[in-house]
Amino acid sequence: MKRRHLILIGAIIALIALVGCSTAAEESLNYDQAMEKLTAYSGKINSTTVTHQPDSNWLNKGASVDELPPIDKYPLSVKSNGQINIELFSSTEKSGTSADKWLDVQAQKFNEQNLKVNGKSISVSVRPIASGLALEYITKRKHVPEAYSPANQLWGEMIISAGVPTVMVTDRLTGNVPGILMNKVAYKRYTTKYGKVTVDGAVKAVLAKDLVMGHTDPNLSSTGLNFLTQELRACDPNNPFSEASLAKFRQFESLIPPASPTTKEMSEVAAKGIMDTMIMEAQAYKAEPSLSDWVFTPSGVRHDSPVYALGKLSADKMEVLKQFAAFCKTSEAQQSASSFGFNQYDGYKGPDNKYSGAELFTALKVWKANKDGGKPVISVFVVDRSGSMAGDKLNRVKTALTNSLQYINEGNYVGLVSYSSDNDITIDLPVSEFTPKQRSFFAGAVNDFDSNGGTATNSALVVALEMAVKAQAKVPNSKIRIIVLSDGEQNEGLSLHDVLGMVNGIGLPVYGVGFEANLTDLTQLSKLNEGYCINADSEDVIYKLRNLFTAEL
Repeated sequence: MKRRHLILIGAIIALIALVGCSTAAEESLNYDQAMEKLTAYSGKINSTTVTHQPDSNWLNKGASVDELPPIDKYPLSVKSNGQINIELFSSTEKSGTSADKWLDVQAQKFNEQNLKVNGKSISVSVRPIASGLALEYITKRKHVPEAYSPANQLWGEMIISAGVPTVMVTDRLTGNVPGILMNKVAYKRYTTKYGKVTVDGAVKAVLAKDLVMGHTDPNLSSTGLNFLTQELRACDPNNPFSEASLAKFRQFESLIPPASPTTKEMSEVAAKGIMDTMIMEAQAYKAEPSLSDWVFTPSGVRHDSPVYALGKLSADKMEVLKQFAAFCKTSEAQQSASSFGFNQYDGYKGPDNKYSGAELFTALKVWKANKDGGKPVISVFVVDRSGSMAGDKLNRVKTALTNSLQYINEGNYVGLVSYSSDNDITIDLPVSEFTPKQRSFFAGAVNDFDSNGGTATNSALVVALEMAVKAQAKVPNSKIRIIVLSDGEQNEGLSLHDVLGMVNGIGLPVYGVGFEANLTDLTQLSKLNEGYCINADSEDVIYKLRNLFTAEL
């Protein structure tokens, strides 16, 4: 009996050790092991290729879809109701939903003074909103506040060029600068070879493969837009849009990771060791303790938070805005700003902006057309149509996917997989070049989606991976993107553990779009390589999918 117990205990210990080793091995699969596993899983998963009728109506839908969510999706951080109230759009480094950032604090203090203009009480309300998103609300006239304080003057130039009546109230509310951030090893290597850190030098170092630089989406990020303008000048100081500049720009883009939507996602990619250099504001750098081993060097146009009056304000409203700007520039307010990480590099002058608003819009188009460095992108979409997606959820996703077709670059390749239960995984669009014909078949497939059954996300992911890998073998020098859109956790088929090591070993970036979902699984998948995960809902899924397509496809 005692011997049986010993044997049983030994078996249990061996099993525990085996499980532990299996987990370790799963996390460290090399490429060949991962491909072997993909082949094994693919042979066990039943998927059906479904032929859909093409739908060319997508050609007319782009202009009619309202891509921006309701403005209340971005609530006021400071809400006031003076008889004369100014609503101010503020970039998010200065204000936030918790109402505890610097500009929120100043607005609250200003409102507490109970000041009056012409006998009427005055106040300021603050709406935290990313500078690029604010630009869209304003230029598309969906919601135009009385005032706007982006991170830098580039956004103001674009608003002026769009014909919105604009008056600069102050060119500086508080000081901040963008910069280039390098880990200490890269910084030492760079300075030894190139000397002082500059945008010109960083571009040269990337082209020489001495640096791997991360950056943020210039459509959304002030630092991303700033660096884009400086980078194009570095490619050709005389004409940033010349053929020589664009050729060098494409080469640069081919050597760096995909753009991240925000500094947060870019920092997460950097933490994986994928990049040794990135761009960031000084205030954000100071606020992030995990970057203490990185070296910050100011570069680019200053980010001094100018304030603009928008529309034709009454004399009273203009007076309120001027008083608030003056209040924020008092010594007490600026001391507060310094405590929040602003005003660190007041000795840095930076280059003057040399772009008109129209040229800045052109720069964004140049970035979109050339951001993949001339390499075709193979994208396979994996769309959840399980029972929980029924009704408005699936309808909004269908609208978002169809609308986003206009943001996929020509010359790319696209495939589509949809799924519910483990026995209901369909290849709705085999991977092919994204011609107008392929777009029409994509739209037709999306229109046919219906919801039912369970959620076999990881089994469907394997089907998409196999499609992408096979397509890449036929399209030399291409990049792969896997985009998974789901509203829930997997409850059928392969587990997350089954696919993590495989995705990691093959090295494919997975982008997760969680639709009113628990993001745990999608986040783990997206963190493996260069991908990221976003959360969307019925109100903003059209906007967020558009941004993802713009940046990655």
